[in-house]
Amino acid sequence: MEKFIKNKLFKNIVRVIIYPFFIFFIISIVYFYLYSIPRRYVSEIKPSDIMLKYESVKIRTFDDIELKGWFIPSNIKTDKAIILLHGWAADKGDIFSFTNFLSKRYNLLYIDFRAMGESSGRFSSGGYTEIGDLKAAIDFLKKRGYKVGVYGYSMGGFVALLYLFENNDISFVIADSPYDSIYTALDNFLKIYGIFSKPIIWLMNFEYKIVYGKYLSDLSIQKNIEKIRVPVLFICGTKDEICYKQEIKDYQIRNSNITSLILDGFSHGETVYYKDYENILFDFAEKNF
Repeated sequence: MEKFIKNKLFKNIVRVIIYPFFIFFIISIVYFYLYSIPRRYVSEIKPSDIMLKYESVKIRTFDDIELKGWFIPSNIKTDKAIILLHGWAADKGDIFSFTNFLSKRYNLLYIDFRAMGESSGRFSSGGYTEIGDLKAAIDFLKKRGYKVGVYGYSMGGFVALLYLFENNDISFVIADSPYDSIYTALDNFLKIYGIFSKPIIWLMNFEYKIVYGKYLSDLSIQKNIEKIRVPVLFICGTKDEICYKQEIKDYQIRNSNITSLILDGFSHGETVYYKDYENILFDFAEKNF
């Protein structure tokens, strides 16, 4: 009888541990899949809609992904060009309306990240493999003889900052509302599950390591801020749950290459409406090109 009770107790303990783990594992796989294959969104807007001349370009990455983009020549003759990077599950047209003013002084290159917009590729890593997309765009402009700066919004800003951990061959980065890591971005998204979100994001962290060779949590701006050797303008609103953390106030103390602009009361997607946005971007670009 005692042996029977022990066996039953052991089986119940196993069920309590294994069954929840299996459920969380399945949920994490589903979210990992959904995050890796974002919904395709292609904006209807074109530069010609606001009387801007442009060239449709195709750029090939190191892993044979074809990126679609727009090259918009500046209103003035210049050898300076800015690459513009959109956010997750969006496309180049999504940021066009609040960044095209830069064409008054600079040549612009908008690209669609892999698996988004009109670019090829089926899978998005949320930032890591997209470093290769940015590298291809930089090479494209340099072959044309341009000095290169980068503007990135949300995921685009995150990608641009990741690029700087290993490279210093561009003039500057303007990162508007980047998340600190994919881990923190997903953690914020999954918080609707309360304490149950933790095992899901932990499992996704290991799944990312298996697929891409990196932990989500290691691809962190905060952890690698000292590696940046290029001027960076970091823009974030205090009500932006994706971008804002108390630690970002120390970025420019930890690294003299960084200028932090913290906008009080702005949420994600609102910083572009700050009254001096255009002047701030122009001033920073002019200073660092």
